[in-house]
Amino acid sequence: EQAKAAIDNESRELILVGHTYAIAGEAGQIYRQYTNSDYGIDGEIEFKDFQGNASGKRLYLQLKSGDSYLYLRGSDGEEIFTIKNDRHAEYWQQQAYPVMLVIRQSDGSVRWMDISEYLRRESQGGKRVKRVVFRGEPLTASSLRRMRERFVPLPLGISKG
Repeated sequence: EQAKAAIDNESRELILVGHTYAIAGEAGQIYRQYTNSDYGIDGEIEFKDFQGNASGKRLYLQLKSGDSYLYLRGSDGEEIFTIKNDRHAEYWQQQAYPVMLVIRQSDGSVRWMDISEYLRRESQGGKRVKRVVFRGEPLTASSLRRMRERFVPLPLGISKG
């Protein structure tokens, strides 16, 4: 049973990696998977500029696949992600680029949110954050393109559309 569970977990993780590659490709951006992901970042998306060249602007991704990563808080019904490794929380906040927490659930939904920004905001004054109110939006080509617009400005004289 442990072998079956490991295969199932591996399969779920592979599905999420494949989804991430597909969304990045559909949005015309670059996804790179890290093979050594034990530090809290599993990959990155580098944005292309408006000429189609790599811009150097990127997002880091922490990928999680499975229903066990989120629970509903009884007091208000918010979805909560628990940070199990304090080192990850510190590491995510120290990055030069945003770290996006990406969670795929068993119903196939894949959502993401900027966890580094959340942690910086919530840990002001030295407060230790262990629980994240997860208000992720669907990870789609459209949401990735919107994120790109935050980091790669339109050249002068070119309008969206």
